[in-house]
Amino acid sequence: MTTAAHEPRGAGRTSPPGTGSPEGPGGHGSPGTRRFLRRLTVATGGGMFIDGFVFASVASALAGTAMARDIGVTSTWNSLISSSTLIGTFFGGLCLGYLTDKLGRRPMFTIDLSVFLACAVLMFFVTAAWQVFALGLIMGLAVGADYSIGSPLLAEFAPTKKRGNYLGILEILWNVGYVVAYLLGYLVNTNWPGAWHYTLAASAVPAVACLLIRHGLPESPRWLISKGRQEEAARIVEEDLGVSMDTEDWRAEHAEETRYRDLFSPDYLRRTVFTCVFWICIVLPYFALTFFQPTVLRAIGLGGSALAGALLGTVIALIGAATGWWLVDRVGRRTILIWPMFVCALMLFVVSLDSVLPVWLATVCFFGYLFSYGIMSILPGIYPDEVFPTSIRTSGVGLSSAASRIGAAMGTFLLPLSLDHLGLSWSMVFMGAVSLIGGVTSLMWAPETNNLQLTQTGHREADSGKGWFVKEALVTQR
Repeated sequence: MTTAAHEPRGAGRTSPPGTGSPEGPGGHGSPGTRRFLRRLTVATGGGMFIDGFVFASVASALAGTAMARDIGVTSTWNSLISSSTLIGTFFGGLCLGYLTDKLGRRPMFTIDLSVFLACAVLMFFVTAAWQVFALGLIMGLAVGADYSIGSPLLAEFAPTKKRGNYLGILEILWNVGYVVAYLLGYLVNTNWPGAWHYTLAASAVPAVACLLIRHGLPESPRWLISKGRQEEAARIVEEDLGVSMDTEDWRAEHAEETRYRDLFSPDYLRRTVFTCVFWICIVLPYFALTFFQPTVLRAIGLGGSALAGALLGTVIALIGAATGWWLVDRVGRRTILIWPMFVCALMLFVVSLDSVLPVWLATVCFFGYLFSYGIMSILPGIYPDEVFPTSIRTSGVGLSSAASRIGAAMGTFLLPLSLDHLGLSWSMVFMGAVSLIGGVTSLMWAPETNNLQLTQTGHREADSGKGWFVKEALVTQR
C-alpha cells in the first residue's frame, strides 16, 4: 500500500458510487465521453502519424536515385537531410515544451501544426538539397513541439486504467504513418521515380486533416488547475468529458509554478535521466537502421530484394507496436521495456556475425530486432507523461524527446559513414551496444506506473532516498 509519507494530496479519495473513472462504471462511460476521448486520441495521434510519415517520406525519396540526380544530393547532403527533421525536433521539444507548460496546451497545439503544413507545401517546390534540409529542419521544430504537447494533453484527460492503451495508440500511429509513407515512396520509386516532389510534399494531406480535427478542442483541466484556474477546469471536465471532478484524481492536482530547473532537482533528476536514456537507446538504432534499411539489407546480402525487404521490415515493426499496445495495460510498462531491449541487443549482435551466417538467418535476426523494437516503441509516448507532474510535464516530455532526437540524428548521420568505413559487422555491434545500455538502464530505473494516477506517478516526494518510488513507495492499488 502507499505510505502516508509518500501519498499525494487527494490520493485517498474514493469516487462517488457509479463513477469510478472518466469512462464511467467498468471503464466504458457515456457515448459523449467515449466520443471526446476518441477525437482527442485522433487529434494527438495525428501529430505522431505525421512525424512517422514525414520521416519515411524523406527516407523513401532519398532511397530513389531521381531526387539525388535532380537536385544534386551528395553523400554529405544525404546525411544532413536524413538528420534535418531530427535536429529540428530536438530544438522544438527542448524550447517549446517549456513554453507549453507556461502558456497552455491548446494554443501551441494549433500553431505548431500550421507551421508544419506550410513547410510541407513548400517541399513540393524545392530545387536544391539545402532547401530540403532547411524545410526539414523547420518541420522538425513543429514535430518536436507536437511531441511535447500531444501526448501530455491526452495523458491529462485519459482514465487511469486505460491510460497506457490511449497513449500507446499514439506510438502505433507513428508506425502507421511510417509504413504508409514508405509504401507510397516505394510505389513512386518503382513506377514514377521522377515524381519524388509528391513524396516529399505528401505529409501536407494528413496535416490538413489533423488541423480540422483539432479545431475547438479544450484546454487541459490539469494544466488549468496547476495555474489556479479550478473553475475553468471543472467546467471542461463536466461539459467536455461529461463526468464529475470526483471520477479521477482531478481534485488531487494543485497549483504549482512552472520551473524548468525542477527537472534537474533531486526530486526529478533520476526520472529525467531515465526518460532521456531509455528513449535514446530505443530510437538511435531504429532511426538509423530503418532510414538506411535498404542499404543494411543489401549489406546482409538481400541484393535486389532490399527495397521490398525494407517495406516488410516497417510492417514487422508495426506488428510489434500493436503487440506492445495490447500488453501495456495488462503486464505493465517495465516488462515490455526491459525484455525487448535486451532482445534487440542480442539480435543486432547476431546480425554482426553476418560473414559467418547464412543470409536468411541474418535477415530473420534483423527482422527480430524490428519486432522487439516495435513492442517497446510505444513506451516513449507513455513513461515521460507519467513520471513528471503537470507543472513540468511538457517540459519533461520535450527535454526527453529532444535528447532522443540527438541520439537519432547521431545514428542517421553516422551509420552510412560507419557502413562505408567499418562495415556491417562493427556497425551492428555499436547499435547492439546502445540497446544493451538501454536494457541495463531500464532494469535499474524503469518504474511500474501501471494503474497509478498521474498525481501519484508524478508526485514530488515519490523519489525516496533509497530508490525510485516504484520499488519503495508506491504499489499499485487495486
